[in-house]
Amino acid sequence: MNQPDLAQAVPASAAAVDASLLTASSDAIDCIGLDVFLTAVESTRGYVTRVLNQHALHGEIEAAMQEIRVVAWRRAESFDPTRGSFGHYAQGIAAKVVLATRREAAIQCERFTAEFDTDRPAAGGDPLDLLVHRFEQRRRIAWVRETVSERDWTIAIELMLTDEARADVAERIGVSPRTIRTARENIAAAAWTANTALRLADRGYPNTRQSAIECIPETDGLRAIALFQPAMMRDAAAVARITGLSKHRVHSRIAHVRKLLTLAARILDGESI
Repeated sequence: MNQPDLAQAVPASAAAVDASLLTASSDAIDCIGLDVFLTAVESTRGYVTRVLNQHALHGEIEAAMQEIRVVAWRRAESFDPTRGSFGHYAQGIAAKVVLATRREAAIQCERFTAEFDTDRPAAGGDPLDLLVHRFEQRRRIAWVRETVSERDWTIAIELMLTDEARADVAERIGVSPRTIRTARENIAAAAWTANTALRLADRGYPNTRQSAIECIPETDGLRAIALFQPAMMRDAAAVARITGLSKHRVHSRIAHVRKLLTLAARILDGESI
């Protein structure tokens, strides 16, 4: 089947699409129809504009639209007309691109939930206090992101973007509600540890095991585990028996406590990040 003249068929709004992509032969696009493809992709602009404007990301609209065009073109072969129109297919792609755009912006701005936003100065207060607060907040976030797993951090960003809609996040990224809850607990514990360790470090506390233990939160038996000597931590059954923690969770708790103790020690040792 002859390929249409794409250079002339593409409207001005799609002019930024990679030229090599649009000039490549595609049987899938031939089957869908170039006009249908372009119209369907452009129909997502209202949604993209509305959502990104709501999140102060007006400057990302055109980049998001270009990404939608590119992804839709590359995934055209996966389109199944028996499951709906190509317009619906494009809307699904647009939703994912918009979410990815918001997630990237959130990561770049290093925003998250209240665990990081402690001791916020009162509105109308000294601007210097607000500046110091923002500096402290960025320090806490950097240390937490360094400590928790990539999956926990991804879940944290998703929770922030959806205002803690845990059920929606669990369904979208394909994890159980328990995984969401565990990630939330890990993030909260790391934030608490980082915040406490930074305060102790700023006050000149030495990097000792006792100081590090004081930085571990008492929730979920974390402080109780931290009190064990390192050699004793290798015996998970003994830790579970003494602390009364569930045998099913004690292994993960011990691993997390080790990470938190390392986090506290690095901060108390004056390491920067």
